[in-house]
Amino acid sequence: MAKKKIDVERLRGVVNMGREAEESMAESMIISVHVDPACPRWLALAVKAALVPERDAVVNVSSLVSYPTAADVDVNVIVAGHSEEDVRSAIRTLAAKRQRVVVVAESSLDIPETNLPTKLSQFVFDVVASENGPFRERFSAALLDATDKDVSCAANFAFCREAATARLVSRVAARNVFMGLADFIPGAGMPLITMNQINMGFDIAASYGHGLTIGRVPEVIFIVAAGFAYRGIAKMLCQAIPPFGIVIRIGVAYGGTLVTGRTLATHFSQDLPPAQEEVASRPKIVSTPVVGEA
Repeated sequence: MAKKKIDVERLRGVVNMGREAEESMAESMIISVHVDPACPRWLALAVKAALVPERDAVVNVSSLVSYPTAADVDVNVIVAGHSEEDVRSAIRTLAAKRQRVVVVAESSLDIPETNLPTKLSQFVFDVVASENGPFRERFSAALLDATDKDVSCAANFAFCREAATARLVSRVAARNVFMGLADFIPGAGMPLITMNQINMGFDIAASYGHGLTIGRVPEVIFIVAAGFAYRGIAKMLCQAIPPFGIVIRIGVAYGGTLVTGRTLATHFSQDLPPAQEEVASRPKIVSTPVVGEA
């Protein structure tokens, strides 16, 4: 009976993890984009193309010279050009309200000195790029730095998914290293490590728009099977070379989590839910004319 009760508790825990990931995916997200009319046209269009929500996020776009401020905005994006005073004023105003600001520019010369105190400068993130490829990579990193809604951000904006899942996998891998260190009996900590990986799997699925459905069962089975494999590898190597037991446990906990996470990310990136394609076709961008848009 005790074993059955434990299994039921673990199953309930797995289901709760899935629900929490689904709730993170469904979190509301509002982004305000403030465009300097003097910014490079390609940069304005690059921001516009990147911030097309595939779920329920809302993107408000306005001119920098008449930008509105709202308390419920998650991230402000300033597309900077040569209007130095307007850009500086917007950054200082938004940071003073403790609102997170991502400033994107073609050149670092277009990002003015704001002389903000440290307690306010932590709300400002810069992105400098002269072409679209590097811009998307740097913009995704800054957007994720500026929000605590990683899963919602990735579920809404496709260009953020790779960076978001990479960060998620790295965090869980680092957490599992500590469990590997505390694992005095080789392999005994693998159930906890595996549960962390299941939680990670649900978050990765949610980042790609997949909720808690029966379709998650094969992925949970894969994670559990991988956990048994990692436990077997750890035991075998620790018995073969006992002096390196700690290093082996750390390596298996870290490396196994990376392999599992990257495998799941690849799987979900190739299996996007059809609903996202339908949502993507519906405009979620509220815009006022700012720069010569195509």
